[in-house]
Amino acid sequence: MRTFLFILLFAGQLSAQQATFVYPDDQLRWNEAIVNIDGGVVRQGHDWRGNIVLTVENNRIFQGFSTSSFDLLYTVRDGQLCRGDSYFSEDILYTFREGKVYIGDSNYLLDQVYNLRDEPLHHGQVVSVYTEDSGSVFDRVCSIQGPFTEAEWYALMLAQGLL
Repeated sequence: MRTFLFILLFAGQLSAQQATFVYPDDQLRWNEAIVNIDGGVVRQGHDWRGNIVLTVENNRIFQGFSTSSFDLLYTVRDGQLCRGDSYFSEDILYTFREGKVYIGDSNYLLDQVYNLRDEPLHHGQVVSVYTEDSGSVFDRVCSIQGPFTEAEWYALMLAQGLL
């Protein structure tokens, strides 16, 4: 009985620490992963040996493998990506609202940069990012497999140079 409880507890911890991978398309070939995030650490490539680009902790995005205030790049508040730790409205770079991403503090269609859509082939497991309000496969920017927060989404896109 103890062994069974230990296995359940261990399996639950593994599933709670699931990594998230970004692919160029919906084919999800592991060797083609662009970046991944695991435990708040964003790495290039498909495994733990990739270069560490950013670190996400408490809705803050830091440069490299650091959580020092000197390395703070961005803060995410209410779905908005803000420069540094600023509270000024001019420092709001992007707004994430209802699966859509807008430039600045906006929600107008002309300011929309990306939209996120569930992949029908991998329903509930994969989300694809498309340019503007498109849903065409030709406008797909990348596909994300695994759970993520708004701050982690911003970090994944920043690591690819897409924001």
